Amino acid sequence: MPLPKSALNNPDYEKLYPKFTHFNPIQTQVFHTLMHTDYNALIGAPTGSGKTIISEFAMYRLFNQHPDLKVIYIAPLKALAKERIDDWGDKFGK
Repeated sequence: MPLPKSALNNPDYEKLYPKFTHFNPIQTQVFHTLMHTDYNALIGAPTGSGKTIISEFAMYRLFNQHPDLKVIYIAPLKALAKERIDDWGDKFGK
């Protein structure tokens, strides 16, 4: 069963996803590990399967548990990195 975005337990985070009410099956499967544990995760999934949102789960945990730490994002193309910088800058601030 798909996990509702209310599982984020943070109205500010929930507002970041106005276009849907539930996470997809892949996001649902990894949600608990990324939001509630310090385990490392390697997610392999097709293009368009929601991996960016999955990475945001891990970022939320980091922001909540260790607000002084930083996130490093590595992309195969400069254009993809720029896209993430722009999007995450809008979502999370500079």
